[in-house]
Amino acid sequence: MTEVDDADGTAGDGPEPTAEEWADADRQALAAANAAARDNAMRERGRKIGGAAGAALAGAMIAIRDIYEGPPKDEGQVTVDAPTEPEDLDRDGLELGADEIGGAHDVAVPALPRRSPVVGRRTSRRRR
Repeated sequence: MTEVDDADGTAGDGPEPTAEEWADADRQALAAANAAARDNAMRERGRKIGGAAGAALAGAMIAIRDIYEGPPKDEGQVTVDAPTEPEDLDRDGLELGADEIGGAHDVAVPALPRRSPVVGRRTSRRRR
């Protein structure tokens, strides 16, 4: 148990966790609970189908899956800042100068004309 050494009743262990740290801890706890529930559901399904042998086989398959896949890897988040909004080539078209493509003439691709959406028709074939 932690000793209370401040007048306001808080422990003197250090700074309080931030909201982001609390959220990360909650996400990790939820992920662990979901993984445990998924594994328990797999074992229970094996028990229903094959009895104790089915549950043992389901547990072995879970262990093999965990060994094969390994722990989840943190890919991190990638944030790219762009100086302008992305261009819509379908709406605005594209124009390239000769120096941009290395040719003698400019290339201009006009914007595509708007087309009505394609809606599938339901037709039936008669057999004769």
